[in-house]
Amino acid sequence: MVFANTLRSSLSRGLAASRLAQPSLARALPRPVARTFSVWSPSKIAPTTTISAETQQQNPGPPPPVENIGVDAVLRQNPNSQDNHTTTIFSEFSLEGKTAVITGGNGGLGLEMALAFVEAGAHVYAVDLPKEPSEEFKIVADHCRIMNRHLKYVSASVTDHDDINGVMEFIVKDSGTESLDVCVAAAGILQTYAALDYPVEEFRKVFDVNTTGVFLTAQAAARQMHAQKDVQGSIILIASMSGSIVNRDHHWVAYNASKSAVLQMGRNLAAEWGPKDIRVNCISPGHIRTRMTAAYLDENPHLLAKWSNSNPLGRLGRTHEIRGVAVWLASSASSFCNGSDIIVSGGHNIW
Repeated sequence: MVFANTLRSSLSRGLAASRLAQPSLARALPRPVARTFSVWSPSKIAPTTTISAETQQQNPGPPPPVENIGVDAVLRQNPNSQDNHTTTIFSEFSLEGKTAVITGGNGGLGLEMALAFVEAGAHVYAVDLPKEPSEEFKIVADHCRIMNRHLKYVSASVTDHDDINGVMEFIVKDSGTESLDVCVAAAGILQTYAALDYPVEEFRKVFDVNTTGVFLTAQAAARQMHAQKDVQGSIILIASMSGSIVNRDHHWVAYNASKSAVLQMGRNLAAEWGPKDIRVNCISPGHIRTRMTAAYLDENPHLLAKWSNSNPLGRLGRTHEIRGVAVWLASSASSFCNGSDIIVSGGHNIW
């Protein structure tokens, strides 16, 4: 379970149905008047700190072709000659040359995944509601520029159908890759209300962001992926362990129900889009210490021990502990993983 920033992203405008490769996605959609999107990225002024080519960490390069991976590749070559052996396991996780979009990427787990994707070689766009990114985001983006890589920010709303479709289309054009390869739907909100007193409009708001917003994000990304010449992609829905269990002593009925809906959504989209080589998987974080959860724990200090003791590891998760799973699902290393839910909870769910 992760708190997202109050209301997170949603991507841009209508994609013309004539461009869609799949009839199932090619509904006659009215095309609204295009909104102008702008990208925030670090200034072009030379950074105060530079990293020499000798000390800069290098991406392992583009993912290897399938025929050069694993045991079969060794058997096809001369297994008795080390000259013919190439280690591919690290490059299988590479995102070099790919374009990735992360909603809710202004901070927390969204920003953590964005940085990981940049380090793996991708062109990364974070989408969130604020017109300008947070100071935390700006520092990370400037660090990426020092590494001669880019992390960009676009303001949009995940609950606005036209906005989300428009921003996806804009990002494909802006990226220079002319493709959209990875999309992470991480925007979400959480509220606490006793079920008997839950205001209906507040309940609907949670579902609007956490469920409908996730669907609109995935749909908009899939439309761009389907329109590409080589149709493929990886869509990652950020669910929660709270979609599979009930958080004891917490009144989170709307949040938990919305995340459960995301899990079922992921399975349905994986079944529908898998034949076109667009994979859909979920990540279900447990109690992760982000800046927002830290603020909540400061107000409710008794919860630190309660949450920590709710899993066998006896602690909260750290934001960086989501990176490996996210890069794996985004990359070709997970090419046969579709319709899965990867639980990152320290074992909370096994008790």
